[in-house]
Amino acid sequence: MKNKIYLLLLMASFSVAKSQTPELLYYKFEGTASNVPNLATSPPAGTQIGEIVGNLTLGSNTTCLGNGLVGSGSTGTNYFNTKWNLALSGSWTIHLKFNNYASSNTTVYYLLGDAITGGNSFRMFTNGAPGTGGLRLTANGMSNVDIPGVFSTTSSLVDLIFVYDSSLQNIKAYLNGVLKTTVAQSSPLVFNGALFKLGAYATNTGMKAGMTMDEFGLFNRAITDIEIASLNNFCSSLSTNEVNKSENSKIAVKNGNLILGKGNFGKYSIYDFTGREILAGDESSNSININSLQKGVYIIKYGENISTRFKY
Repeated sequence: MKNKIYLLLLMASFSVAKSQTPELLYYKFEGTASNVPNLATSPPAGTQIGEIVGNLTLGSNTTCLGNGLVGSGSTGTNYFNTKWNLALSGSWTIHLKFNNYASSNTTVYYLLGDAITGGNSFRMFTNGAPGTGGLRLTANGMSNVDIPGVFSTTSSLVDLIFVYDSSLQNIKAYLNGVLKTTVAQSSPLVFNGALFKLGAYATNTGMKAGMTMDEFGLFNRAITDIEIASLNNFCSSLSTNEVNKSENSKIAVKNGNLILGKGNFGKYSIYDFTGREILAGDESSNSININSLQKGVYIIKYGENISTRFKY
């Protein structure tokens, strides 16, 4: 009975992970190339591949997340090009994570926004009006959404989610999974702007040098409380040698291989935490080489419908 409950919980966890993949834009910022795939489920035409323009780079973020988009602290002519002209109506959600930034000065750094020309000046920035270490999401015709104290004097991983619900006519802002503010909007929000940038806004100063952005996602709906919690918990406290027990077997990560403590894997599929299958095979031994995977948290399904997560 306990084993059945365990499997049901794992299957439920997998179902939630799969459903939380953003529909419009989704960047994991892995690898080192200037071209970055848009992993969203229904990306707008022409946005399948984003591109780094100027001196931004991809570099180390966290052990869990791997690489991220690294700021340069220079003008908005250096940015990540989504190749999408801002176009939002109805409900939407923005999710992203930041790391490697301590609010040790009061310089205003723009984190994302449109190219302003002919647009609605949709933008997000830290310092300045929302206070040192605070963050503001704003646009023409939109009431400001401020979150104080997002960044402290000690660098840490920060998870941010903004949910616009057109039926409730408000924006809810979450910091590390906790609701921080709800801002009513006086009229339905409709944005039809210019080129949407990450890491910068218009020609203003972009992300501070060394600051990283990761897991940027834009949903075409207001996501659920369960999805908010799951997105925030993406980076868990799992150790790289964590062992997960399932019946009489165990799984461990050792030297770039996934090791099954008892028996053989047989047919298997490995999914990332958004539910995409990224590796599959039929392994007659108890070892699977996972060196091709990016650093992160994964789910493996094998044997008689056994599912378990692991960290690489």
